[in-house]
Amino acid sequence: MQLRFLAWPLFVVISHAAPLAYAEPAPVTARAATPTPAQPQAAEAARLLQDDRALARWVIEHSPEVGASRAELDAARAAQRGSRLFPNPVVELSVNNFALGDTNPRGLSRDKTLLYGVGVSEMVELGKRGPRIAAAGLRERAAQSRLSANVAERVAQARLALAQLVYARTRAGQLDASLAEARAAAQVAKGRLDHQALSGVDYDRLVIDLSTIETESAHAHADAEAAEAQCTAIMLSPCTTAAADLSALGPAASVPSSWQPKQLAERSDIRALTLEGSAATRDADLASARAIPDLTFRLGYAHDVFTIAGNISDSLSLSVSGPIPVSDRGQHAHAEALAHAAQYSRLARGTLVRAQGDVTALYTRKRALEGALERIQQDSLPRANGVLEAEERGLREGQLDITDLLLVRREAIALRLHALDLHFELFTVRNELRQALGLDEALAQR
Repeated sequence: MQLRFLAWPLFVVISHAAPLAYAEPAPVTARAATPTPAQPQAAEAARLLQDDRALARWVIEHSPEVGASRAELDAARAAQRGSRLFPNPVVELSVNNFALGDTNPRGLSRDKTLLYGVGVSEMVELGKRGPRIAAAGLRERAAQSRLSANVAERVAQARLALAQLVYARTRAGQLDASLAEARAAAQVAKGRLDHQALSGVDYDRLVIDLSTIETESAHAHADAEAAEAQCTAIMLSPCTTAAADLSALGPAASVPSSWQPKQLAERSDIRALTLEGSAATRDADLASARAIPDLTFRLGYAHDVFTIAGNISDSLSLSVSGPIPVSDRGQHAHAEALAHAAQYSRLARGTLVRAQGDVTALYTRKRALEGALERIQQDSLPRANGVLEAEERGLREGQLDITDLLLVRREAIALRLHALDLHFELFTVRNELRQALGLDEALAQR
């Protein structure tokens, strides 16, 4: 049988590496200083809450989830570059025409019957390269959008953890201040009791109220320690609240006074779903192109040493081959890709509708909280503090009903804590609004 091949030159390059120089390591003496491990940088709540870019840089540098998204983007970019490559050529080397049995009566040795060949084949894709490159490019853009969405989510999470710590520390400090006021009132009452100017029952009621405030203060400090532990876990570094109080939450997580529904369609997570749907549509085009057979061109060279029979010693051959798309024409892969495209389209639509509802609800809550907080700060809280000061002054002057003092104190403490809660709740709503509107996604661009 005659085989047709193309000669394929093989070049072997032998490189000689220079020997590596070896240096004897310096001996370690007993006086060598032991390196001190670097201490992790502390996350300053006041600075990070008021500087969104600094907070984003912190998250990008420390968050393992963001690192995973960046690795996903790197993989998508590598896949996009790989989609542009052409199929590798196939090289074949062969030795054929081994004689079996006796080669006599001609008396030929076995190496005189051999047929040597070498060839190269190359497959040419038809109608598939364009859809594959387009799908890979769309998935790269989708990975970039997911990275931006992940950064925004982690920024919102870190901002909330820092604010939770500031709120918990401020609440504990507020209860400590109320506890100091209650203890001072109890000291005054003890003096009046010693001079028989106050009944033992009234004094016991003051002590019971003092014990209640002490319990609330202890719980507040425990909550602050828990918030610090949670902040440390999220920020991957110790969190500090130096020079941070409730005023740090005021400018943090700022949001616009109004919004447009069209800006939600540009949110990174929705854009990523839309891009994935478009990539699936390109996958469907790629699957449809499987009905077009890819052609394989082959060029070969053959050298025949068995020329005694009149064979040609050297010859070239050219062939074209391709599959016949009888059963698999990509029809099932096409249907699968279209189903995935519909899936991503519905997910994007559902996410957009939920985002519109969330933003509307959050803006409604924001306006209600701002009104309630303004009423408490401008009216209720000053009145409660003034009445409490009057009652405590009456205790010192001996003109007081203990029942009134206890009621006024509890109301004042409740209003102070309620104002703190409203401050933190308002911040939480603004933080959720920034995430719902996609305002933190621009911070992913370093």
